[in-house]
Amino acid sequence: MTPINQPSSSDTANKPTHTAPVSLEERFQNMTGNTKVWRAPLAGLASVAMIATMGVAASTANAVTPQYPDVKVTLDANGGKIDGKDSITVTDAHTTNVDGVDYADGVFDLYNTYGTDARLKWGANGTANRYFSGWYTSPDAGGQAVDPNEPLQDGTTLYAHWSTDAVYSDESEEAVYLNTNGAVQYDTKQYGATANTNGSDGASQVIQPASKGWSIRLQECDQVAAWQAPSADVQDGQYFDGKQWSADIASLQGGQSATPVTEEGTVVTFDTAPYVLFKDGVQTSETKFDVKRGDTLTSSEFQAVTLGADHNLATVWSVTYGTGSKSEDFVFGETALKSDSNAATLKVLNGEKSTQYALHQNGKSSEVARSYFVKRGSSFKDTFSKDAPDAPTRHNTTFLGWYKLDDSGTPAAAGYLNTLFFDANMVSNENDDTTPWGDADADDYDFSQKTTESGPAVVDIFAGYKADAKFATIELDPNYPGSQIQTVKIYEGKTVGEQLPTVTRDGYTLKEWKSNQGYVLPLDWKVNFSASDASSKIHNTRYVAQWTADSKYGKYGLLYNLKRGYSYVKKSHGKIVKTQDVDKDFDGTWDATAPTGFEAKYQLLKPEGFTDASWKQFNTTRDTVVKELIKELGLKKSATIDVVYNAVASRLSAEKADEFNAAFAGKLAPETDYPDVNYDDYGTHSDDIQYLTTKGIVKGYQDGTFGYGAPLARVDYIVWLYRAAGSPAVDSQAPFSDVNATTVPNKDFRDAIAWAAANKITTGYADGTFAPYATLNRQDAAAFLYRASGSPKFQENGVNAKFSDVTAGDTANHSKEVLWAASEGIAKGYYGTVTYFGGYNTLVRQDAAAFLARTLRAGYIAK
Repeated sequence: MTPINQPSSSDTANKPTHTAPVSLEERFQNMTGNTKVWRAPLAGLASVAMIATMGVAASTANAVTPQYPDVKVTLDANGGKIDGKDSITVTDAHTTNVDGVDYADGVFDLYNTYGTDARLKWGANGTANRYFSGWYTSPDAGGQAVDPNEPLQDGTTLYAHWSTDAVYSDESEEAVYLNTNGAVQYDTKQYGATANTNGSDGASQVIQPASKGWSIRLQECDQVAAWQAPSADVQDGQYFDGKQWSADIASLQGGQSATPVTEEGTVVTFDTAPYVLFKDGVQTSETKFDVKRGDTLTSSEFQAVTLGADHNLATVWSVTYGTGSKSEDFVFGETALKSDSNAATLKVLNGEKSTQYALHQNGKSSEVARSYFVKRGSSFKDTFSKDAPDAPTRHNTTFLGWYKLDDSGTPAAAGYLNTLFFDANMVSNENDDTTPWGDADADDYDFSQKTTESGPAVVDIFAGYKADAKFATIELDPNYPGSQIQTVKIYEGKTVGEQLPTVTRDGYTLKEWKSNQGYVLPLDWKVNFSASDASSKIHNTRYVAQWTADSKYGKYGLLYNLKRGYSYVKKSHGKIVKTQDVDKDFDGTWDATAPTGFEAKYQLLKPEGFTDASWKQFNTTRDTVVKELIKELGLKKSATIDVVYNAVASRLSAEKADEFNAAFAGKLAPETDYPDVNYDDYGTHSDDIQYLTTKGIVKGYQDGTFGYGAPLARVDYIVWLYRAAGSPAVDSQAPFSDVNATTVPNKDFRDAIAWAAANKITTGYADGTFAPYATLNRQDAAAFLYRASGSPKFQENGVNAKFSDVTAGDTANHSKEVLWAASEGIAKGYYGTVTYFGGYNTLVRQDAAAFLARTLRAGYIAK
């Protein structure tokens, strides 16, 4: 089971800290700040988190300030020091981004700037017995270093790792050696290295040159990351594909080494004078390249042009293989290199006028990033067999297309040029009311249009982007037991509602999100932070889910009231020993067949805890409602309750259910009426509370309240279990050092603890204590119930009920006991987008009552 909030406080693990005993009523008051009796409202404010918000109101709630997505990252030295500190926080602000882009891209100079030995020192005093080995997402070993060229998310924390080896040697245990033997080098453009002498991570010394290769520092158990390995082929006649090594790079650990896997290639020499060579759209002075034997070169890889006004493009080529060989015609994209030749020379024979497509990627004033040439009378699409150049990547933006700035937008009649639709960084300014986006659209360039003989020699094309929208941050409290507060970013350009996470609660309908100050979240508002009324729409506060109980499916809804009291029963010696609801899963289908071992016909039983007179009144009302439903649904007059039930579930509208269900309000009267338990609210488990109260298991507080929402102490649950078992005589003392007449004055409570210890329901803590007044968490409660039920045989892997936070076989966190409880319908978990159990969450009294009542109804812990 994955911890949710804190380390385990299981019955055999770490003991919670606590001092003198405090009454549960006092603890409830301390938790809520409320000295008055609180009755759960109809909307089901049943969670401790919600109780804690009652009476707490901020003095003001400011309107949100729209933000551009700056990226703030914490660098934790993880046992060392960075700039003499335990950690530093660095920000990639949208006003200081590289390439002149006015938006943060989340890419930090992690190694060249923040990863040098000069800035990072091991130990409190900066001693040098360990060496910085990279930035990782976890403080613990076993991972790979973060790629310095990948964008980081706002709020990320990176942790320094440390190696005992400064550089690889034959005795190294925490460094890896990549023996490239001069065949492979780092791609300085890709990794930002300051020449190959410093490795792929710039000025950092994590990667250092070693004899015929490279040394990579690693902390013990860490692994080399793919980005840390050199990938650029060195022209030497051996072809390297950039990926293949003698060992899996990602599996290498300290003390290991690898060599690149190369094969004999063809050294291609370009003889282009007076033409200049372009490789992948960029002019290069290199003339020799290692190519895989038998490969076909393409014009998108290599082009040769003259730099004059006409840009003559080499269109006729020849190839020769070796000295003295006869030249042959060569056509890019068609002619394959000979597979048995180790050398080839490509020579330009003739060329034609061309048009240069100069692609600008980083704004209106940015330099040309790539150039592609198309002979006059042809098109880019015809030349390169693609609709447009590859889309560039700019973090925190979305690529919109390629634009010629002096072309007209669409419709052309609007009279706007493309340049007006973008700011200086070629970022769409459609949220600016002064721009033409409301009347027209920018028109992206058509690369299928053919160039002309009289057309321009150069066509400047610019990449256009849409910025990641401005956003505001709000908090959402789902407001049901065990729910967790979520932080949500609300972006401009979409409605509020479509950006919220899906939050559901079984038996309830979400009415609205509302803050303690009364602000209601406007779900239909299309966010525009520039609008005049924006400040009144979203506020910098926490919004709490407001729920209404379902009148059809909710507990105390129409379906529940129709089936209330109907159960399949199992008898022994004429007595009922076990019952099961006629719609066990409450899915709107009356279970037509009794469970194995139960009587075939369902029976009507009075729920315990309610007066006989009110039960009679309830059934009279139900008979009347059933007759009206038969008429409403067009059923036969003789239709039985199960037929009516199924028809209501499948055919009756929620609005009609409201009308019919109103007749049941207030008909059942509890024998004991706790003023802080709402008997018309699904979340209160009022039936279970009444059931246990009637049996004398739960007695409430001296002031007559139940203590709804209060956390349950360990001793209280043991006492409840003891009473459920019939309070058997005890002939021994509790074996715990903190259980005596002084610490636990009530003898019945001491007997209950002694009984639980004797029957191995509780084993206490390793230090010999029981911690009677410490709060009980949910997974420990499941363990108590399982043991009190006789530790029934149960195979974890065969259970159908699964929780997202419970892993079978996790004995330290009582997975077997939890999954047993789930399989018996005792523990149902929390409902949201994912069902989870919340084992580390504190057990509150109403949930404890539900656990125990379901256990008893399932036939366990019988007196």
